[in-house]
Amino acid sequence: MFDTTPDVTAFGVVPSTPLGELRSFSGACQDALLDSAGLLGGSAGLRIAHIVLDGLAQPAKPSRRTMRALDELLELLRLDHVHDPSSIEAELFAAIDPSSTCVEEICLLADQLSDLLDTYREADAVDECSGRRAAA
Repeated sequence: MFDTTPDVTAFGVVPSTPLGELRSFSGACQDALLDSAGLLGGSAGLRIAHIVLDGLAQPAKPSRRTMRALDELLELLRLDHVHDPSSIEAELFAAIDPSSTCVEEICLLADQLSDLLDTYREADAVDECSGRRAAA
Protein backbone atom coordinates (compact mmCIF):
# COMPACT_ATOMS: atom_id res chain seq x y z
CA MET A 1 0.00 0.00 0.00
CA PHE A 2 2.68 2.50 0.97
CA ASP A 3 6.09 2.52 -0.60
CA THR A 4 8.50 2.88 2.30
CA THR A 5 11.57 2.89 0.10
CA PRO A 6 12.68 6.49 -0.37
CA ASP A 7 13.12 7.69 -3.92
CA VAL A 8 16.62 9.07 -3.58
CA THR A 9 16.65 10.39 -7.14
CA ALA A 10 13.82 12.76 -6.17
CA PHE A 11 16.26 14.59 -3.92
CA GLY A 12 18.98 14.82 -6.55
CA VAL A 13 21.04 12.00 -5.04
CA VAL A 14 22.05 9.30 -7.46
CA PRO A 15 22.46 5.79 -6.04
CA SER A 16 26.11 4.90 -5.66
CA THR A 17 27.62 2.51 -8.18
CA PRO A 18 31.21 1.35 -8.50
CA LEU A 19 31.56 3.39 -11.70
CA GLY A 20 30.00 6.40 -9.99
CA GLU A 21 32.44 6.07 -7.12
CA LEU A 22 35.38 5.80 -9.53
CA ARG A 23 34.17 8.92 -11.36
CA SER A 24 33.63 10.77 -8.09
CA PHE A 25 37.16 9.87 -6.95
CA SER A 26 38.69 11.04 -10.23
CA GLY A 27 36.83 14.34 -10.00
CA ALA A 28 37.64 14.95 -6.34
CA CYS A 29 41.30 13.94 -6.72
CA GLN A 30 41.89 15.36 -10.19
CA ASP A 31 44.64 17.76 -9.14
CA ALA A 32 46.37 15.17 -6.97
CA LEU A 33 46.27 12.59 -9.77
CA LEU A 34 47.70 15.07 -12.28
CA ASP A 35 50.40 16.26 -9.87
CA SER A 36 51.40 12.71 -8.95
CA ALA A 37 51.43 11.55 -12.56
CA GLY A 38 53.59 14.50 -13.56
CA LEU A 39 55.94 14.00 -10.63
CA LEU A 40 56.41 10.27 -11.27
CA GLY A 41 56.06 10.06 -15.04
CA GLY A 42 56.78 13.47 -16.51
CA SER A 43 54.86 14.46 -19.63
CA ALA A 44 54.02 10.82 -20.43
CA GLY A 45 52.52 10.43 -16.96
CA LEU A 46 50.47 13.59 -17.42
CA ARG A 47 49.19 12.29 -20.76
CA ILE A 48 48.05 9.06 -19.09
CA ALA A 49 46.31 10.96 -16.29
CA HIS A 50 44.52 13.19 -18.79
CA ILE A 51 43.30 10.16 -20.76
CA VAL A 52 41.92 8.69 -17.52
CA LEU A 53 40.22 11.90 -16.42
CA ASP A 54 38.77 12.62 -19.86
CA GLY A 55 37.56 9.04 -20.25
CA LEU A 56 35.87 8.94 -16.85
CA ALA A 57 34.18 12.28 -17.55
CA GLN A 58 32.25 10.68 -20.43
CA PRO A 59 28.73 9.48 -19.60
CA ALA A 60 29.20 6.08 -21.21
CA LYS A 61 30.97 3.05 -19.78
CA PRO A 62 34.77 3.59 -19.84
CA SER A 63 36.39 2.56 -23.10
CA ARG A 64 39.20 0.03 -23.40
CA ARG A 65 41.57 2.97 -23.90
CA THR A 66 40.44 4.51 -20.61
CA MET A 67 40.73 1.19 -18.78
CA ARG A 68 44.22 0.64 -20.19
CA ALA A 69 45.19 4.17 -19.10
CA LEU A 70 43.78 3.47 -15.62
CA ASP A 71 46.05 0.42 -15.39
CA GLU A 72 49.04 2.48 -16.57
CA LEU A 73 48.26 5.24 -14.07
CA LEU A 74 48.00 2.70 -11.28
CA GLU A 75 51.36 1.18 -12.30
CA LEU A 76 52.86 4.66 -12.21
CA LEU A 77 51.44 5.43 -8.76
CA ARG A 78 52.57 2.03 -7.43
CA LEU A 79 56.10 2.65 -8.73
CA ASP A 80 56.01 -0.56 -10.79
CA HIS A 81 58.73 0.61 -13.20
CA VAL A 82 61.19 2.46 -10.98
CA HIS A 83 63.47 -0.58 -10.77
CA ASP A 84 64.46 -0.08 -14.44
CA PRO A 85 67.34 2.43 -14.34
CA SER A 86 66.78 3.39 -17.97
CA SER A 87 63.17 4.49 -17.37
CA ILE A 88 62.07 8.06 -16.83
CA GLU A 89 60.13 6.83 -13.80
CA ALA A 90 63.36 5.71 -12.10
CA GLU A 91 65.01 9.06 -12.76
CA LEU A 92 62.04 11.09 -11.53
CA PHE A 93 61.51 8.86 -8.50
CA ALA A 94 65.16 9.23 -7.48
CA ALA A 95 64.67 13.00 -7.31
CA ILE A 96 61.85 12.73 -4.73
CA ASP A 97 62.71 13.19 -1.06
CA PRO A 98 61.45 10.04 0.74
CA SER A 99 60.35 12.14 3.73
CA SER A 100 58.22 14.42 1.56
CA THR A 101 54.50 14.49 2.31
CA CYS A 102 53.79 13.81 -1.36
CA VAL A 103 55.09 10.25 -0.93
CA GLU A 104 52.33 9.38 1.54
CA GLU A 105 49.73 11.13 -0.63
CA ILE A 106 50.82 9.13 -3.68
CA CYS A 107 50.56 5.89 -1.70
CA LEU A 108 47.06 6.78 -0.54
CA LEU A 109 46.01 7.69 -4.09
CA ALA A 110 47.37 4.39 -5.38
CA ASP A 111 45.54 2.39 -2.70
CA GLN A 112 42.25 4.20 -3.25
CA LEU A 113 42.44 3.95 -7.03
CA SER A 114 43.33 0.27 -6.82
CA ASP A 115 40.39 -0.50 -4.52
CA LEU A 116 37.92 1.46 -6.66
CA LEU A 117 39.18 -0.10 -9.87
CA ASP A 118 38.96 -3.62 -8.43
CA THR A 119 35.42 -2.97 -7.21
CA TYR A 120 34.39 -1.59 -10.60
CA ARG A 121 35.88 -4.54 -12.47
CA GLU A 122 34.16 -7.05 -10.18
CA ALA A 123 30.79 -5.31 -10.62
CA ASP A 124 31.30 -5.04 -14.38
CA ALA A 125 32.10 -8.75 -14.63
CA VAL A 126 28.92 -9.60 -12.69
CA ASP A 127 26.88 -7.30 -14.95
CA GLU A 128 28.32 -8.94 -18.07
CA CYS A 129 27.53 -12.43 -16.72
CA SER A 130 23.98 -11.37 -15.85
CA GLY A 131 23.56 -9.87 -19.31
CA ARG A 132 24.72 -13.07 -20.99
CA ARG A 133 22.33 -15.19 -18.93
CA ALA A 134 19.43 -12.89 -19.74
CA ALA A 135 20.26 -13.03 -23.45
CA ALA A 136 20.40 -16.84 -23.44
